[in-house]
Amino acid sequence: PPGAAAPPSMKTVPRTVWSWKLALLFPVLLASIGCRGDKRVRVYVPETYYGWVRIEYGVVGAPKLSEASFIQGQPGLMQTSSELDRASANNEIYYGTTMEVRPVASDMIHGRVSSLNVVKPDGSPFEKQFTTFFLGPSELYEKHKKEIEQFRKNKDEYIIPGLEELPRVGNIRP
Repeated sequence: PPGAAAPPSMKTVPRTVWSWKLALLFPVLLASIGCRGDKRVRVYVPETYYGWVRIEYGVVGAPKLSEASFIQGQPGLMQTSSELDRASANNEIYYGTTMEVRPVASDMIHGRVSSLNVVKPDGSPFEKQFTTFFLGPSELYEKHKKEIEQFRKNKDEYIIPGLEELPRVGNIRP
């Protein structure tokens, strides 16, 4: 009859159906948030490498970065046709050997700079996309940090005339 309360089982059906829909939709929502393309790339360097590392982006004919990319060829230099963005400017750095793979400790990575925060002396954007950092113990970085710090304008900006002015890549391990 009009105005009569619905039986309790009828009130709980919509709430139960909504709960099931939410329970089914939630994992899909989480998966879509996790797949936004901000995947970090792991860059592998030889465990015996100390020195400046540079990854050059947007290089025509070079391979794209994959989830696991290895620095091969010229020690300390990787070239990729992938474009530089904020996520790739902070790629995860790993040691890769034939026996194991492990993350490089954060106290071994120093002076990380990307072309996202570099301008030329005239204020124009830097022409090449890159990230560079020093890999090695703090005591060794202290001997080489002037190679990048000489270009620091303020906390987040560097003024560098050209790619050839960046610190030289190469293994300096004694």
